[in-house]
Amino acid sequence: MELDSMLVGEGTAFIFISEDKGKVRFHCHEDDEEYADVDMDQLLEESWQDGMALYSKNIREFLLELNHYPLYVHSMSGSSKINIAHDADSSKRFDRGNIYHRLTITSKEAFLHYCPKAYQDAYNNESVLFSSEKTIKIDEAKNDFYFKKFRLNFSDDERNCFFLWVNHDGNGFDFVANFSDHPYQHETIKIADVE
Repeated sequence: MELDSMLVGEGTAFIFISEDKGKVRFHCHEDDEEYADVDMDQLLEESWQDGMALYSKNIREFLLELNHYPLYVHSMSGSSKINIAHDADSSKRFDRGNIYHRLTITSKEAFLHYCPKAYQDAYNNESVLFSSEKTIKIDEAKNDFYFKKFRLNFSDDERNCFFLWVNHDGNGFDFVANFSDHPYQHETIKIADVE
């Protein structure tokens, strides 16, 4: 696992609507060596659910350690048939085939049930955002990317607020928060070279 200061999804999957971009910002990239001794193709063929659970281990453990409920899963998809759609408590259709879904998770047990499903949606190239925030605005401007972008905003009040966006291929995540007490707080974040 490596942490980097450059957010992979910024500008393509989400944008910030103010200058406040949180106290903590990093991208966590999964280390392929962690799975070097596992035949992932065979594991996925034998049990897709076990494969997704292994792939999503770091994201799952990170969110479990945050221990924040309710937890909201926001998804921007090209389909109404994604894994979280059946249990979503809110859905909205946008132009260009974009469909927004929101799923509310209220307990650890529910999280353990839904996390692999949400992760599989990200693995299948849907845009998936876990957050402390129930309401996420959507940028409805026309853009070159297929999916509409999430508009991230840190409110002025004192409550803890975070956003965790899962890479479209599921091999990492962006984490942004207005608090510094998080599971990777003692890890080194590499500063990205900007040219």
